[in-house]
Amino acid sequence: MKAILVSHSHWDREWYRTFQDFRARLVDLVDHVLELAASDPGYHFLLDGQTVVLEDYLEIRPARAEALRAFCREGRIAIGPWYVQPDSLLPSGEAHIRNLLLGRSVGDAVGPVSRVGYTPDSFGHPSQFPQLFAGFGIRSFVYWRGNGNEIDELPSEYDWEAPDGSRVVACHLGKGYFSAATAPGIDLPQIGALIAGRARDLAERTRSGVVLLLNGLDHAPPEARTAALAKELESATGFEVARGLLDDFVSIVLEADIERPCHFGELTGARIAPLLPGVWSTRTWIKLENRRAEAALEGWAEPFAALASRFGLADETPALRLAWKELLKNQAHDSICGCSRDEVHEQMRVRFDTARELADQTATRCLERLAGLDVDRAVKRSDEFDVLVANPSPRCRTDRVRFPFDFHPFVVPSVNPMEAMHPTVLQDLGAMRFTVDGAPARLVPAETGRMKFLPERGGFDLEFVARDIPAMGFRRFQIRRAADDFDSLDEIEQLKPGGSEAVIHQGSIRVTVRKDGLFDVAFGDNTFSGLGELESLGDRGDSYDYDEVASGPGLRLEEVSVERRRHPGGVQELRVTRKFRMPARLAESREARSVEEVGLEVEMLLRVTAGVDRVELDLRVDNSAKDHRLRMLFPVDGIVDRFQAATTFDVAERTPGPSREEGWMQPPPATFPHQGFVHANGLSVVAPGLPEAEVISGQPSQIAITLLRCIGSLSRLDLRSRPGPAGPGTDTPAAQCAGALVAKLSLFAGFDPSRAREAELGLRAVLCGDEPLASELEPFLEVEPPSLILSACKPAEDGIGVIIRVLNPTSVPEQVRIGLGFAFEKFEMLRLDETSDGGPVERDGQSLLFPVPAHALRSVRVI
Repeated sequence: MKAILVSHSHWDREWYRTFQDFRARLVDLVDHVLELAASDPGYHFLLDGQTVVLEDYLEIRPARAEALRAFCREGRIAIGPWYVQPDSLLPSGEAHIRNLLLGRSVGDAVGPVSRVGYTPDSFGHPSQFPQLFAGFGIRSFVYWRGNGNEIDELPSEYDWEAPDGSRVVACHLGKGYFSAATAPGIDLPQIGALIAGRARDLAERTRSGVVLLLNGLDHAPPEARTAALAKELESATGFEVARGLLDDFVSIVLEADIERPCHFGELTGARIAPLLPGVWSTRTWIKLENRRAEAALEGWAEPFAALASRFGLADETPALRLAWKELLKNQAHDSICGCSRDEVHEQMRVRFDTARELADQTATRCLERLAGLDVDRAVKRSDEFDVLVANPSPRCRTDRVRFPFDFHPFVVPSVNPMEAMHPTVLQDLGAMRFTVDGAPARLVPAETGRMKFLPERGGFDLEFVARDIPAMGFRRFQIRRAADDFDSLDEIEQLKPGGSEAVIHQGSIRVTVRKDGLFDVAFGDNTFSGLGELESLGDRGDSYDYDEVASGPGLRLEEVSVERRRHPGGVQELRVTRKFRMPARLAESREARSVEEVGLEVEMLLRVTAGVDRVELDLRVDNSAKDHRLRMLFPVDGIVDRFQAATTFDVAERTPGPSREEGWMQPPPATFPHQGFVHANGLSVVAPGLPEAEVISGQPSQIAITLLRCIGSLSRLDLRSRPGPAGPGTDTPAAQCAGALVAKLSLFAGFDPSRAREAELGLRAVLCGDEPLASELEPFLEVEPPSLILSACKPAEDGIGVIIRVLNPTSVPEQVRIGLGFAFEKFEMLRLDETSDGGPVERDGQSLLFPVPAHALRSVRVI
């Protein structure tokens, strides 16, 4: 029996200490590693599978760059393949691809990047990880958490197969990534006996004749005595023990002449390691900000930067790279999961803002250039102007769009500034009326925080229905000032809840508000009743796990108000405000909720738009209660036997409720993570950024979306849902989530992943110049058949051409046709790492055709 002893330190960049606190310790750790490598030719060290730590270290120790490169190139220090050790389930699939792409590019500047998919501590893993790793030439996956009962039968090395058939060799770490952890001051014979026992346990599960002994744990300093430890373990076990790295271990596993069993499906069990599923809903503001930034990058900035490049415009890749770096730093598992100290999460806000603002401004700049605006954004000094509406979807769409009245307030020297500003900056827009192509347009208040160039002026958007916007294309609209008596204002009515007038409708969609503030939606003949109920249950858990307080009162409704707004341009809204009383916190015993009460106010803005086949639900929750979980419920008729939920690069089919398992480290949760939508019995609930859901089967069944989970501790010892702590017992008062939560949901009838994505991305409008670069009404990128999803359209990492990626989420192989509205000469199929894979692709005029197997991703480069 062989054993590979790998020295490492699992490095959370931030957790119970802030990033800078931990970075000071990282600098000491890497300094020590370099000293050990210089003095001991056999010393090796694993830098936790991520390359961001190279940047973190070299920013403080730039003089050590050459020494670090030397040991990395010698194969003595292992780096990558990730840029940041991510949570596996909460980031998007495309974010994982960018993570590996950045991990490779940052790592390649220092030394060879590891080819082992190492995720030692993430809280479960999606079923498509084998396809992700295979797309980067990564043949192995080393992990700890996520197995259910199958682990009782599987050896420590087995084949893990993705839904598309891709496989990696999964290497399970047994009882953790600290099997050979040591500590300063402990005698080697003493600790060696303990490690030897663990090694023998691991040997009982291997079929490859090799065990992996990880010498380290969270933020541990490097062990200087590894040579002596290896000899001690050889003596105690009789194994052949060698110091090395993960690649050394994996190479032996891959070369072993054995038959490995195969496992299919996601890894979200907790048979022998806690899963910690409460992180899916801890500090939901983080999940919302993450999703907004991902959508801004994947849905807008990357596609239109790629399109702009086809018109010879500036290369926006550096801006995209910087935005992704900031976002990925927030996707480290203790960061995005919300299970760190409060100061850590406050510092995340700046990174989210940086990523989202870079993405939004990059998209806006590209759209403006394509619309014919120069860098000065100059337009005619008139209240008559044109806007260009852009569609990021690969199919023609009609949707509601907002144009922000944010004209550049340029000032010409020696000219009266008030005369130089655009007229709309100076006027009281609230008293003006506008048309769009002759139809009424709607003035609505801008989002909070929008800049006003003059006091009491501005702060408005122009909202209208943009019809028939071509796939990944544009349409020009004329904005004109209307007469003061033109019918373009909202009809506003305060209504009695439950009255016959508390209704809005467009086409076949009808929304009715009940007396208690719940609402019914009819999509033609399909009606869903009693939607929008709120459920608050006591939570005695921590940042890692929900722990229900079953008894006690919940929400008590006190007041309901309804306002209806109808606009002649085709937008109708019902603003439903409900005020509740509820327990303020847990009682001192932590076994019940308090008698003391506080208020909870929830506002739903329900919207229907002409030509749009969904109901939008803009939600605001003002929370002051502590120690509770708040969910919104969406009933569906009948018993739900199976339902669908978006997951990483797939749509999972699930069954309601938790599985009944005995002997697990943690009981299986009834909740599950999703990537944007849940569909059950004919109703799709789109909830991007609110990734925890549950489907409760009954009469009626219900889709439950978690809005808030309010807790006050990083980790606790007294939970019923988990044995022992999951981290330090730090108080986290900010995790009680006091204040406002703002989210955007939508509902539609039927199952259509593309419609869910379109509801999330919407349309955008920018000012239009006299000579736009982009042809109006011409689709620039179409994907057929509609069952396929455009997963990415981005500039290539090497700067050569555009990468287009499609996903087939169905169980049926498809032939995709990608229609392109720009000139191209060359094309080739690529892996996810953007290297050639030689796959089949044909050209038919301005279209590319290639097969996409069931549940598969396929990428093509166009030059």
